[in-house]
Amino acid sequence: MSATPPFKTSTRPRLFTPGPVEIPVRILRALSQVAPHHRTDVFRATYTKVSEDLKWLHQTQGEVLMLAASGTGAMEATVVNLMAPGAKALVLVGGKFGERWANLCKAFGVPYESITVEWGNAISPADVAAKLDADAAITTVFATQSETSTATWYDIQAIAKETRSRGKRLVVDAITGVGVHPLPQDEWGVDVIVTGSQKGLMSPPGVATVSLAPFALDAIEGDKLPRFYWDLRKARKSLPTGESAFTPPVSLIFAVGVAIAMMREEGLENVHRRHAKLAAAVRAGAQRIGFSLFSKSPANSVTALLPPAGVEASAVVKRLREVHGITVAGGQDHMKGKMIRVGHMGSYDLSDIYVVLGALEECVNALGHKADGACSAAREAWEAAS
Repeated sequence: MSATPPFKTSTRPRLFTPGPVEIPVRILRALSQVAPHHRTDVFRATYTKVSEDLKWLHQTQGEVLMLAASGTGAMEATVVNLMAPGAKALVLVGGKFGERWANLCKAFGVPYESITVEWGNAISPADVAAKLDADAAITTVFATQSETSTATWYDIQAIAKETRSRGKRLVVDAITGVGVHPLPQDEWGVDVIVTGSQKGLMSPPGVATVSLAPFALDAIEGDKLPRFYWDLRKARKSLPTGESAFTPPVSLIFAVGVAIAMMREEGLENVHRRHAKLAAAVRAGAQRIGFSLFSKSPANSVTALLPPAGVEASAVVKRLREVHGITVAGGQDHMKGKMIRVGHMGSYDLSDIYVVLGALEECVNALGHKADGACSAAREAWEAAS
């Protein structure tokens, strides 16, 4: 006789993935409005305002260009718009998305060197400096702020000091960084930042952005790699008119506008502080019930966890989904089936952390590992975090 399946604890699905994230009600309302035609004054005003608001978010006096794409589209756009034929790049690789920079360079025939570290480790700024000093031909460094596959944070401020002092361009994938971690573009000296709408911007996927600092505005001009749809000069030319070069994702741009309005109301420093406290709470609560952290430099956007001995990560992921209605992510590549990744970027608060940690606690107990105290540990960490 088969065992009775456990009764579900939730009547609605919940997302705690590294993206897409849960969409706040306010943003859902923005998505539900009838979208105007994109070549009208109504939408031009919105497009212009969101472009300006993105400059506030990136803390730049340069320009932010929106593309109808996922974050990878923005990454590809930076490669073809910044790299001249024959110019050499340095790629920082510590996970799947550092590898993506390398794969993009390879696809377009860009010669590159790389610094590769074991998954879960951060890239050392000193290693970046040494590589740049050893090879004067390198013009551009492609980096990641929050490596989503390993839940690892890189010290972009320190890396930027090394690139700026040597006159090199720095391009940062901040797709799970913007709206989560501090990244004042102009102050830190970061030439280009790319992001996407489905992470810290709390919206569905489909809007990608490329932010150019004032000192990098000329980086996309001149003889570069072949480009058409990704030609950022076209986006730049259209921007003053309140239009995009090609059909924009109208409803999604309304959503992004509301997301930034929500962050303005909270205050950007408070947004960053809340994410730091959320991450601290998840890490403490999970460790209290037997999980261990995978990353040696944990990010505030997502936490990668190794399960207690005797508990399979895939079983935890399955039970979270089937019993609690909670979706988290598993590991990628060689970490598939070995870790779980819990996302906590966007509009999450401490009560959300109690939900996912309480469910994790139930799962490990059901799977044979006796543990308790996750939520109390989370509360202590939340209060202690600055």
